[in-house]
This record gives sequence, C-alpha cells and structure tokens, in this order.
Amino acid sequence: MRHALFPALALFLAACEDGPADEAKDRAESSDNSLAFWPPEAGRATTFDARISAGASIFDFDDEGLDLGAGITVDEFSVLDGWTATARVTVAADAELGARNAELDVTGGDFTIEDALTIVDDSFTLSPARAKIGESIQVEFIGQNTEWVGATTWAGFGDGIEVTAVDVLSESFMIADVTVSPDAIPGARDVYVENGPDLVTQYGAFTVDRVGLSATFDPAEVSQGQTASFTIVGKDTHFSDDSEIRFFQYGDEKDDIVIDNLTVIDAENLYGTLTVSNAAELGTRDVLVETDGEGVFIEDATNVIDAEIDIGQIGISRWFYVIRGIDNTTGDITEYTRVGAIFYLPLDPPCPPDPEAYCTNWADDDEDGFTDCYDSDCASDPACGGGPQPYDANGVFETFSSGGTADCPANETVDVGDHVWLESGCNIVTLDRYTDGSSGSIYYTADVTLDDYCFDQMYDLHVEGNEDLGIPEETVEDAQPTVPADFELLEPWWWGNFTHSRAEPLTYYWTPAETYPDAIFFTQISGQLVEPNGASGYVGSLPWDDGEHTYTADELSELVASPATFAAYSYIKGPAVGFSFSTVQTESDSYVYVQGTVVLE
Repeated sequence: MRHALFPALALFLAACEDGPADEAKDRAESSDNSLAFWPPEAGRATTFDARISAGASIFDFDDEGLDLGAGITVDEFSVLDGWTATARVTVAADAELGARNAELDVTGGDFTIEDALTIVDDSFTLSPARAKIGESIQVEFIGQNTEWVGATTWAGFGDGIEVTAVDVLSESFMIADVTVSPDAIPGARDVYVENGPDLVTQYGAFTVDRVGLSATFDPAEVSQGQTASFTIVGKDTHFSDDSEIRFFQYGDEKDDIVIDNLTVIDAENLYGTLTVSNAAELGTRDVLVETDGEGVFIEDATNVIDAEIDIGQIGISRWFYVIRGIDNTTGDITEYTRVGAIFYLPLDPPCPPDPEAYCTNWADDDEDGFTDCYDSDCASDPACGGGPQPYDANGVFETFSSGGTADCPANETVDVGDHVWLESGCNIVTLDRYTDGSSGSIYYTADVTLDDYCFDQMYDLHVEGNEDLGIPEETVEDAQPTVPADFELLEPWWWGNFTHSRAEPLTYYWTPAETYPDAIFFTQISGQLVEPNGASGYVGSLPWDDGEHTYTADELSELVASPATFAAYSYIKGPAVGFSFSTVQTESDSYVYVQGTVVLE
C-alpha cells in the first residue's frame, strides 16, 4: 500500500519545485489572459505615461521588460501589482510613423501586444494641464507638426468640461477658454483637437482636481429691463478689484446683462448692481467671475423672465427704396423695389455703447477695436474725409471699417395688427404681418414693383392696432418719403467690360433726378487705392444734378488699374416721427440706386 502511494507523492513534490515564477507563467498561459496597452496613440517628440494591464497575474516587482521598437525609449517601468504596470515613454522626433507592437519580457513570460501603440506625426501639449472643479481657465495648446486653422479647429475635454471659445493664433498655437462643471468627475481626461477631417487625441493630457471652487449668485430671477442689486458669495475664491463678471447661456456669452458697478468686500464676497436689457433673451444664465486668470463658474445662476411691453417706448423702422443692377454681359437691368416696417423697442441699455467721441485723439474712445478715422462713427467727420461736400465736388476717400462688432441682443419687436399701410395722395401700399420662424421677430412687408413706388411723395403710416397690448389704431403723418423723380444713366454704358484709361478724365451723363434742394444725387467709382497700397477706396462725387459731371485724371489715377464698380443714387431723408403714445421718434430715408461696372487701365 505504501509503495502504491509513492509515485503520486513524487509527482506532487516535483510540481511544487517549479516555484512562484513558473506558477505565474502557468496561470498566464492557462487563463483567458487579455493584455492591454494604453494610450493607443502618441505623437512624435512627446513623452507620456503608459499603462499595461493583464487578465492574469504576470508581473513581479523586479520586472523591467518593455520594448516598443526603434525610436521609442522606455524611461521608467514600474510594477503596481501582479496585473498592472506603468511606464514613462519618450517618442523620438524622427520615430517611424504607424502601429507598434509592445513586447513584454516579464516574470510571467514573454508576451506581444499587437498594434499596441500608433505613432502619429502631429501632437500637442497643454499649459496648464489641470483645473479645479468649478474653475474656468484659459488653456494654451502648443502643437507639434500641426496645421490648425481659425474658425475650423476646435478642442474638446470630455464630459463635464465645456470649451466656450478657441482662438487659433498660428498653425501650432491656440488658446481655449475652458470651464469645468461643478459636477465634473475628477481625474485624468483625454483631450482632442479636431481640424476638419483630422482628429488628434492626447490621452490623459488634462486633470480635473478633486479640490473645487464654488460660488452662489443672488437674485435667482431678474426680468427684462430691470436694474437690480446682486451678491456673489464664493468658497476658496480670490475675488479682487480686478474681478470681472460675464454671463453665458447654453455655452454662448451674452452681452444683454450689463454690470453697472461692482464692490469687492473680500476674497469670497462681492456685490453690485446690474441692468438687464429690455431685449435680453429669456431663460437661465450661467455666471463666470474671473480674477487674475482664475475663474469660478456658477451654473444656472439666475433666470431672465419676460416683462410687459411698454408701448410708450415703441419705435418705428421703415423702408421704401429701389435698387437696379446692370448685367455686365447683356446690359439688362434687374430691378428690385423693397418696402417694409418693423415696430420695436430701442435697446435699453443701448448697444453698442457710446460712439467714438473724438476722431483725432489717437484713442479708441468706445473700445470697439477701431481708432479715430478707422471707426465708422467718424465717417462724416471732416478730419476723416467725410465724402465730397455739396456741391459739384469730387474727392478720393479710403473706405474704413464699419467699426466694432458688439454682440448686441436683437430688439424686441411688437405686433401692431395684421396689416399696416403706407398712404399717400398717389397710392396706398398694404403691408402684411410676418413672423420670422427662427428668431420670432415680427415684421411687415409686401411684394411690390416700381409701379408701387410713387415719386415725390410723403407717405403716412397707418397701423391697425393691437387691443391686447393697448396699441390703438393710429396714423403717423409724414412717415416715409420717396425721391423726387426717377433717373436714367446715359453715356457711357456701364457694362460690356467698359474700359477707361486712368490718365484721361471721365465724363458721365444721366437724366436729372430733380434732387436739389431737398434730396441729394451721389456717384462713386469703387476699387482699390494706390496709396495706402491695397486699401479699399473710391472716387466720390456730389455733382449738381444737371445731368453731366467729370472725374479728373488725377482722381482716377489714385485707384489701382483693375475692374471697378460704378454706382449712382438719389437719396432723400424724412423727418423724425413716432406714435402719439410713444416718446421714441425715428427718421426714415429712401433712395433709387443703380450699379454698373468699369475697367480702369
């Protein structure tokens, strides 16, 4: 009996002599072992932290065996436990692109993770690479072999982190405005940059800290047109006199709430007053408080509610004009007659802020990004040219920018009934009410032709009224003028690639539009100026409306030899008028405009 048991016992003892390493190898080879390498992608000339995980215990704390091929150096290799190891990896700037296998030589055996890491040409780093919960910061992206493009390139940080703006400064440098939500999950985040069809990801490139910033905002509700006091109480914040407050809705910054004044009590408490635009978009607002590069984001800080329409503040915008274009190939004339009206509440507070006050002080008075004559507010100032002065005079002028592009709210429009009418001794034009499907704006217009445009008239504006809003039926007298008479361009023919030498004067003819003394006749040839080189500009004329005028060779020679545009129009302005129940009065104008072409050589 004892001899029968001996062979089995010997086999058992022999198995025990294999040792722990062999046991690990046996477990790895016998189990359903799935090896994984993270991250799946890395760029040239980058250093990153990798992680290798196994479905069985194969690692020993003395292991160092990881090889990713030529051009990739494993700087450090650390075993966390039998199933997990990490490595610090550097990719050379000239490392071969494409997929790489990861070769493991560890206590548990030799393993290959196929296509574990793909080397790509473009990559980026971030600065800073971390933020607190509830914090709003600017993150710099420094690219390697990137081709970022403004208005095309965008970045993402994953759930709970919102990118509100991306400013691309070069093909390899951009700045993103990033806000970490108060409920964002802490830890490492993958960051991607999308540039058209190209998507590059830096894995684990950004960290959300467990430490968080927070703040509360009071009041929880404001109404359109209201001026209200507010307080902000922070936690772990650093409020100072340099703090700025910004409002957001659905990720877009809104300029329809204005901070009138701000007082900082200490690093965690501030208060002030604000004014809500009477056209502020309804709904919740997020609030961002920025201080010295640090920001705290308050989600759903306050809610903007609707306010009753003040009919005593209704203004009237109206238009009635004719536009003609001459086809350069056929000489055919296209003609459009436009008529319409909008009843609206002027923005309160005004937007944009006060216009450029001084046109020669070398300062951007209204802070819209345009200084002195480069601001359209100064277009009529004599120091900026201001166009030709009456009458029978020419001039050469640079076309300046239209000024800043303030993000103003859309005026609230008002329903004054199903129809309004423009009424004169010549005819009555009926305008029907329409509602814009996307914005909800209400406007009045009609399909009209030149037959509906009676010349030398002052139309009254007759509204049907709206009982629900307390708007009565009313007629506003002298609301819309029309030009005194029609006119026609004669010689030369401003089409068929009409060509003229800049060294010769150019005399042009038209049938008088009977504009003086109440209206104005104006012509211009628009193109590019010789000086300043490449700037847009025009030779303008305010001639006597007698049917003949001449641009001089000296004036034409200030334009670059190229195709240019000729335009002529008669223009008239009416008086400022408004409803009897409103304090707002507005002017209206009208014109007949025609445009052709000329090639200057």
